[in-house]
Formats: sequence, structure tokens, C-alpha cells
Amino acid sequence: MLRVVLVDDEKLSLNELSFILSKNSGVEIIGTYVDSLTALEFIKKAKPEIVFLDIEMPEIDGFTLAEEICKMDFPVNIVFATVFDKYAVKAFEINAIDYVLKPFSEERLQITMDKINERYNCNENIPPFSYNNIFPEKQEITGMKKLPLWKEECIYLVNPQDILYCTVLNKEVLVLTKDGNFTTQYTLNQLGNKLSNYNFFRSHKSYLVNLDKIHKIVPWFNSTFVLKIEGWKEEVPVSRHYVKEFKKIINM
Repeated sequence: MLRVVLVDDEKLSLNELSFILSKNSGVEIIGTYVDSLTALEFIKKAKPEIVFLDIEMPEIDGFTLAEEICKMDFPVNIVFATVFDKYAVKAFEINAIDYVLKPFSEERLQITMDKINERYNCNENIPPFSYNNIFPEKQEITGMKKLPLWKEECIYLVNPQDILYCTVLNKEVLVLTKDGNFTTQYTLNQLGNKLSNYNFFRSHKSYLVNLDKIHKIVPWFNSTFVLKIEGWKEEVPVSRHYVKEFKKIINM
């Protein structure tokens, strides 16, 4: 019997989720909470196998709650259950077992439970959730081969070598490639950390450029530069703050 805790600040959603899951004979719902702080204390004591988390909640949001759960000394299958699809990339990155959109259906939740049951039936070892391996953006990342990025409501896995540059526009981080533009939940600083092994350079507070894609360097005002990307119309600035480091990198 798998013990389950449900956390959602909307009572109606909690009741709906509880009703559907209770039809599964292999599930025991041991707690339902609208208050994330109270839920956290209960999870510490009860050590459930599965936790369903809403994302946008007062006091503690679902990702922060997952971060706290990962500090505990027992493994948990985390399922995010939300009305928003925009957080799917982040959930994907932290190895959540599933990401379920509201309104719930028996068929969709059965898929979730089948995933979890298969893991246990195969005696798959579930690694304890740790602060570093669940939230990789909070540590230095090495060896990463692809980035999960958004485009037209789908997630694409993009090779870092294919990225031309990244920029911030209207508070949204854009990742530009010759195959199109993508968005990401990462900040530009987090992208810089993740791409540190792939010859990317922070040329401006709003730009991160792939040095291997630079075709031409054009001197600009106040001893700055603009960078031209091969086969690309837009230019990437190098601000005064980053000029010295840029010159050093390219041996100027």
C-alpha cells in the first residue's frame, strides 16, 4: 500500500483528487492539506511514498515545498498537480515523477499511478531527494548535454552547441538558435552556470553569447563592441563592464 499526501490550497481540487485516488486499491491517502506549512510538518513525520503538490500556493509554493521535502532523509515520489502548464520544464528538471494538469481525470491519474507502481514492482531504487540533485540550478552543473526549453507549448531538448545567444526581453529569457527561438524558466545567471562548459560568455547584463558562433567583432562607442553572429541579423553587445574580460578571452 502506497501512502499519499495531497497539498493544494483549493479545497475543491483536494476533494476531487482525493476522490479519484481513493478508487485505487493500492493507495492510502493519509493526509490532505490546504496549508503548505502544516503539510510540511506532517510529511516530515509520516514519511509518505507519494506527495501530490499544487504549485501556486500562499506561504510556500509547490517548488519551495518540494525543496524542503528533498532535505528529508527518505525517498518520495513527487507529483505536481496544477492548472498551469508553464511550470512543466522546471518540474521536468527536478525529476518529479509526473506533472498532471487540472481538471483531473481517472485515466490521467491512473497513468501516474502506473508509473509509480512500475517503479516499485521493478524494485527500482529511488534515490533520496537531496538539495543538490533535485534543484540543480542551485549548484554548479557539469556534464549536461541538453537543455529543456519551451517553444509553442512544447518542451524541446536543445544541444547547447546549437544556441547562438540568450537574452532577456520583457522580463522573459529567450534562447535563440537557427532553428527558432525558445523560452526558459531559468534566469540568465542560471543559464550561464549551466552553459559554463560550452564556451558561453556573459557579454552584457542582458546577453549570454556562444563564443563559437561569433563571426565578426565590431568596435563601438566608449571602447565597447558589438558581436555579429554568422548568418544572423541581430547583434550582441559587449558592455563596458565586460570588455576587459572579453579581450582577455579572445586574446586582444
